[in-house]
Amino acid sequence: MTSSNEQYRIDLTNRQIEVNSWSYNNKMDTLFIFQVLFISLLFASILIALNKQGVVGSAFVWYSVIVVTLIDVIIVINRSVYTNNWRDQRYWNKRHFSDDNTLASPVSKAEYVNVLEQEGSKNSCNCN
Repeated sequence: MTSSNEQYRIDLTNRQIEVNSWSYNNKMDTLFIFQVLFISLLFASILIALNKQGVVGSAFVWYSVIVVTLIDVIIVINRSVYTNNWRDQRYWNKRHFSDDNTLASPVSKAEYVNVLEQEGSKNSCNCN
C-alpha cells in the first residue's frame, strides 16, 4: 500500500510542477504584453512632447500613434488567441493541434508489421 501512496505523492508533485510552470510562463507572457504596452506609451508620450515643442507635426504623431496602437492590438490578440486556442492546456511550451489523435493511420498495423519483418529479413545476415 505504501507504493501506491508514494506514487500518488510523486504524481501530485509532478502535477504541481506543471501547474507552477504554467503559472510562471503565463506571468512572463503577461509581463511581455505590459512591456510592449509601456514602450508604446513611452513612444507616444515622446512624440506628443515633441509635437508640443513644434519639432514634429501633428499628422506624423497621429499616424505613428495609430500604427503603434495597431501593432499593440495585433500582438495582444495574437497572444490571446494562441493561448486560448492553440497552446496545450497542460504544458505551456507545447502546441495543441486540432487534429491530434483524431485521424486514422494511413497504414494498418498489420501492413506496418509486415514491412518491418521484410526489412528485418533483408538486413539479417547468415555469417558463418
